[in-house]
Amino acid sequence: MLMYAAITLLVTFGGGCLPLLRQWSHRQLHAVLALATGVFLGAVFLHLLPEISSLEVPNSAIDSRQLWLLTLGSTLAVYLLEALVFRAHDHDEAHRHRAVAYSALVGLSVHSFTEGVAFSVLSADPRAAAPFFLSTLGHKLLDGFSLASVFRLGDMPVRRVMFWMLAFALLTPFGMLLGDSLRSILTGTAYAVVSALAAGTFLFVSLCELLPEVFHHREDSVVKVGLLLTGIGAFMVLHEVHG
Repeated sequence: MLMYAAITLLVTFGGGCLPLLRQWSHRQLHAVLALATGVFLGAVFLHLLPEISSLEVPNSAIDSRQLWLLTLGSTLAVYLLEALVFRAHDHDEAHRHRAVAYSALVGLSVHSFTEGVAFSVLSADPRAAAPFFLSTLGHKLLDGFSLASVFRLGDMPVRRVMFWMLAFALLTPFGMLLGDSLRSILTGTAYAVVSALAAGTFLFVSLCELLPEVFHHREDSVVKVGLLLTGIGAFMVLHEVHG
């Protein structure tokens, strides 16, 4: 498990460092963000939400309706956090980009931690662990790149971006190691609740933050639509490999 955690950390942090290696123009960052947003939309509608619909927890007081309420609640909670806290001083475009970046950081962090815990559960079956891990690495690279790209759009200093990317990159490995150590006491109910919370935050980030950010300016619209659809297609491929 330690090896899986270390590789995931390096890939996620490496993806986050890519936008820092050169001076990307805002047009270039928005274009690549379109690709990553497509992957995120694919993850929401082809994996996370269907998983909530199919979750069944025997001998539990929680049912599917309550899971959907948790999904709704987490979506609303991240929106209120973004609207009332991060956008409190939204005076210019740089501030707006930083607000988008911080709210995306919150939503993606919840999902990343949950993903680590989920992997620790699946790792008991080596046949399931390998494809899940490979598909996870694919979108962890894009997670890091897209998050760092939005931070760079907000003209955040490189050192601060690297700090947040390191903190973000640690979450999935932390979830892996924690889940592995607590596997014997983790319940289906706990996993279902965390999955619902993660789905809600990821839904908000994808639809309400990243997608509007991609098309904030109308330039290169055709290219960005193409990259968005390519990202969705890429996730479909990853999802098939995972399945």
